[in-house]
Amino acid sequence: MLTKDQVRAELLLRRRALTADEKAAAGRALADGGAAAIAALVPEGGTVAAYLSVGSEPPTLPLLQALDAGGRRVVVPICEPGYRLSWAPWRPGTPIGRSRYAAVAEPQVPGVPADQLPLAAVLTPGLAVDTAGGRLGKGGGYYDRFLASLPPAVPVATVLYDHEVLASGSFPVTDLDAPVAAALTPAGWRELGVRRVYS
Repeated sequence: MLTKDQVRAELLLRRRALTADEKAAAGRALADGGAAAIAALVPEGGTVAAYLSVGSEPPTLPLLQALDAGGRRVVVPICEPGYRLSWAPWRPGTPIGRSRYAAVAEPQVPGVPADQLPLAAVLTPGLAVDTAGGRLGKGGGYYDRFLASLPPAVPVATVLYDHEVLASGSFPVTDLDAPVAAALTPAGWRELGVRRVYS
């Protein structure tokens, strides 16, 4: 089996090879399928934790715009010291800047802890998931810490390109890697057949 770093390197190379048109098409498809899937899970007025994509990540801005237009409240993360996340409301026009702690975009306002928000669904970044629910992140650990604090009933999906849903066992998974229940790709919402159980 390849190491996590080897799998990450391969996936990042493939992401960087995508054209601007391919990424834009993925963003539109994510918005269409993602908004419909989340509408079935989250009632109007419900809160969805999402994120602002950067670089070669699947574009999330069209999806966030669709969720907002559909009456869902969107919150996005702010990186805090100690590899922790807080959350801030996002709407079109929210002032965005670079994080002080990570290479991500985030609102330029104070965040609040997730336990102060009635989260109805969570969308995470990542580089891959496997069909057993294992999630391969970029290695910072922000989301593993956050997901470990969530009630198991909250639906969690990782946003990916279609080819990044891999067979079970394609990369190492440890007890510190929080599982996810679904993948959201341009092809649609895919249940991974696992139940999140956190201690």
